[in-house]
Amino acid sequence: MTSAEIKAAARRLGADLVGIAPVSRFDGLPAINDPRTFAPETRSVIAVAHRIMRGAFRGIEEGTSFQNTYGCFGKNWAEQFFLAKTVYDLCCEIENDGAEAVPLLSRKYADKEFEPDYQAYAHVCGLGSTGKGGFFLTPEYGHRQRIGFIFTTLELEGDDILEVDFCKECNACMDACPLNAYEGSGTPDLSLCVHCRNGAFTNKNSCDKIDRYAASCGRACMVALENKVGNKFAEKFRKRSVWSRGRDGEQLNLGNQFTGGRCPDKFEGK
Repeated sequence: MTSAEIKAAARRLGADLVGIAPVSRFDGLPAINDPRTFAPETRSVIAVAHRIMRGAFRGIEEGTSFQNTYGCFGKNWAEQFFLAKTVYDLCCEIENDGAEAVPLLSRKYADKEFEPDYQAYAHVCGLGSTGKGGFFLTPEYGHRQRIGFIFTTLELEGDDILEVDFCKECNACMDACPLNAYEGSGTPDLSLCVHCRNGAFTNKNSCDKIDRYAASCGRACMVALENKVGNKFAEKFRKRSVWSRGRDGEQLNLGNQFTGGRCPDKFEGK
């Protein structure tokens, strides 16, 4: 299969984004992150992404629903079922063609010898780059994607590496944090983020130690990028004032007070 055939198959199988890198681009990575540590015969790496629907953020934005929207359709099912199915099916097509294909999600694994670096992989595969706040950003969706990978023995033509410059003169994610976790730098202090009651999820198996895409910082980033990303909408995402809670759960801003809306007494994701 060629790179063009791989991309066509990936999109037919549900991928929103797909990028390819020759394994030589991983030279210089620590051995624990090198795809060849996991699959020594790897010649190319394929990055496959599913968008996180904007609507999956709605329940957290309004303070009305957490697990049923973002928790399932934005996080758990989005990666473990929907994305995993696309990665699996694409691997099968590659192996039907006679080449080996090793499926991999971005999650952390228990193996001491290997730990995937999903942001580095996605970057050299041409999907985008890491911006302020530690979010991996693509031109199409900003931070709204889940990414999986395939290590294959196929020698494939790689995509151009992209440097996404959405963050210039923008501090939306930093300014939105109720815990001041970004204070002093553009890198959040995860020891504070772990206490976040504003839409963050902790998950030891996640690709990120703390899933912050739907947190105050992540939603602020999404709002700031509305006119910059390719996936645009007829109406703006943010409709009302934003609710927020402090480190100990104390109410900082009342936020949405409309039918059913409230600043939640206890964030259901914790």
